[in-house]
Amino acid sequence: MLEKYRHVGKRIQRERLNYGLSLSEVAEATGLSTSFLSLLENGKVVPSLKALDKLCTFFSIHMATLFEEEDNEQEVLFFPREKQIEVSMKGERELRFLLPKRKALEPVLITLYPQSTNQEFTVHKGIEFGYVLEGTIEVHLKGRDPIICKKGDSVLYRADLPHRLLNPTQEVARGIWIGLRENNSL
Repeated sequence: MLEKYRHVGKRIQRERLNYGLSLSEVAEATGLSTSFLSLLENGKVVPSLKALDKLCTFFSIHMATLFEEEDNEQEVLFFPREKQIEVSMKGERELRFLLPKRKALEPVLITLYPQSTNQEFTVHKGIEFGYVLEGTIEVHLKGRDPIICKKGDSVLYRADLPHRLLNPTQEVARGIWIGLRENNSL
């Protein structure tokens, strides 16, 4: 289990060093402990989805970028289900990253369990497109009324606006969310 998170820790370390930050500076900014961050960077701990959210928000990156592996550019990319990365916050939500590498397009299958309302706001570069496959997903943009998306609805918003996805209903909700990182214009 730790093996698939080893490169996640290295990616976080690379971001931290790119900004010239110490572990304690990142810990203070994210509310995570210095010891946890050290263990994470060294591949010795499996991070929670909440911890990854905090780090991605702090570094303004999409969570899918943490799971990317280096490979050569290809004209066609086939990414079988067994190689897709799944991240789960028990009882709240699951994310299945549908492509392996940081691309301009970052599709994620999102499952929100009933009453999953404990997600913090996140921000990153680009825009996000969402399409609801089943159930109801509320898109919360900080300071605005929630956008209620039901099966078949789609939504597009700037990802640099603090946002979160919630499911306040009694039914499971699923959607495809696609991060487009090339540009912030709608």
